[in-house]
Amino acid sequence: MDDIYSWFSQDYAQAQERFRKTTHLLEHGAIEVSDGLTIDWAWSGNPQSPHVLVFSSGLHGIEGFAGSAAQLYLLSLNPEISTLWLHVLNPWGMANLRRVDSQNVDLNRNFLADEKEYQGVHPTYSLLDPLLNPPSPPTRDFFLLQLMQAVLQHGYENLKSAVATGQYEYPQGLFFGGKSLQPGLSQLLLFLDKTLSHRERIVHVDLHSGLGKFGELSLLLEGESNPEQVARAHRAFGSRLKSRYDRKGGYLVRGGFTHALAQRLHGVRYDGITCEFGTYNMLRVLAALRNENRLYHNAQRSFFVPSKPRLLEVFSPSKVTWRSQVLLHAITVYKQARVMLND
Repeated sequence: MDDIYSWFSQDYAQAQERFRKTTHLLEHGAIEVSDGLTIDWAWSGNPQSPHVLVFSSGLHGIEGFAGSAAQLYLLSLNPEISTLWLHVLNPWGMANLRRVDSQNVDLNRNFLADEKEYQGVHPTYSLLDPLLNPPSPPTRDFFLLQLMQAVLQHGYENLKSAVATGQYEYPQGLFFGGKSLQPGLSQLLLFLDKTLSHRERIVHVDLHSGLGKFGELSLLLEGESNPEQVARAHRAFGSRLKSRYDRKGGYLVRGGFTHALAQRLHGVRYDGITCEFGTYNMLRVLAALRNENRLYHNAQRSFFVPSKPRLLEVFSPSKVTWRSQVLLHAITVYKQARVMLND
């Protein structure tokens, strides 16, 4: 913990190099995505164990800066529990400082079981589309004021659900879930089917950032939670853990990663948990996402390049206090996941 900043990489290439260097003595490999971009993986502990922890990062590209730092720090502690580390599931997004992939797809809205499901949009999102996704370069258009008016008109919870659940009708819009499963995710699922389908017990922690109060940890239990699962999770993680179905704790997501794994891993007792390292308030995060999305789709010049560092700041704040909290929270979550694995 002496040099907090050293665990946070400057870019995707450095994060990839660090992960590979850290895990070169472990069983490891890579899933090729495109043009040298890979989803790297490694095992600590016994790779053949029937009981396995899974720690994944970077499903939302730019959020991989925090997730990768947490993984590298935990690996430096030489964990002995059987753990599969999945490093930066959206390498293109991290490399390009975007939350989505090269097709503007939010990968945590892309895991749907049938191609017929890749359609639909919340009616309130359709009403807000001109505000959320204006077809013009970034300008000072008093977005936060307009957004506050929308909150008053539609209600905060309704607006949060409408925007964040996922939509499948606006390809250049925020939280677009795609029109089919993305190729990189197809390769990832094939690897996970082969690697995990024969296990008895899996606890999966998917690392994210951006949701929750600055420096605080939020944990969301995935899947259609049953009382036994909820009790098991609370015994391990305590009161900070909320269900996706608790409106006070989070929001429902279509096409989510851990929900998809719960459906695929038949016969495995699987618990998927989203770990969120909180940064700034939701309105500031949404404003940064909107500004960067406008830049990407509508601006040909570099005049509005500051949109990129602003987006990085809302998902990986530069303050040492926040970064130290990420590493401390990572230790806590890893210990609690071990407890749940044995329950």
